[in-house]
Amino acid sequence: MTAQPRTLVIGASRGVGRATVLELARRGHDIALAFQTGVEAAKGVAAELPAGTSSVLVQGDVAIDGARMVDEAVDGLGGLDAVVVTAVPVVLGRLTDAADSDIARCFDVVVNGFRRVAMAAHKYLAASPGSIVAVSSLGSDRYAGYYGALGPAKAALESTVRYLAVELGRSGVRVNAVSPCLIDDPAHGSDAPDVARFLEATAKRTPLNRRLARPDDIARVIASVVGPDFGCVTGQIIVVDGGYSLLA
Repeated sequence: MTAQPRTLVIGASRGVGRATVLELARRGHDIALAFQTGVEAAKGVAAELPAGTSSVLVQGDVAIDGARMVDEAVDGLGGLDAVVVTAVPVVLGRLTDAADSDIARCFDVVVNGFRRVAMAAHKYLAASPGSIVAVSSLGSDRYAGYYGALGPAKAALESTVRYLAVELGRSGVRVNAVSPCLIDDPAHGSDAPDVARFLEATAKRTPLNRRLARPDDIARVIASVVGPDFGCVTGQIIVVDGGYSLLA
């Protein structure tokens, strides 16, 4: 990476994406903040960046605009050294109740969008060499009744991470994922009430301090994986859940 790494964060306007933007900026990264609809929220995150941080806003739907978003980030930052993809559609409920359109949307955002972003960014990241990090979920390999459409998509995402790690690794590009369980994020209360009711019970079962991971906990791990300390790590799914998965 360059002395001032340039990183595209997709899903940057809230939650883990927002926390990741702020953590990377604290570590000296210039940031392209990519978002779908939250223009004012994205502007608010940009306003929180430390003085001297270069930033650019990129709007689009990762399911269809991934390559363009990468190009706009490169144009705005003068290059690209890392990509972090946190975007996820809010689709809740059992798999047997899910509409075909909801399942397709989950795969288009989580799997196909991620793959297209990785492929579009590859030629830029190979010059660094760079790093790609996706955000997965414990629901990828454990049943969660509210995660019926997203769980299979996250499982496919993790497989995609492994395949890309091998194929892009030949040019020095690392590909990994960070996998939290439920997240202690106030947004769950308003955006996903079916998830919010599980938060307290899950926290009580979490060995480490009986609390859920917060967005900033996850962001610190993402920022570390992006950076040089993980320079020989690729194709890995790094769990950040306070030990919950040990008992789940």
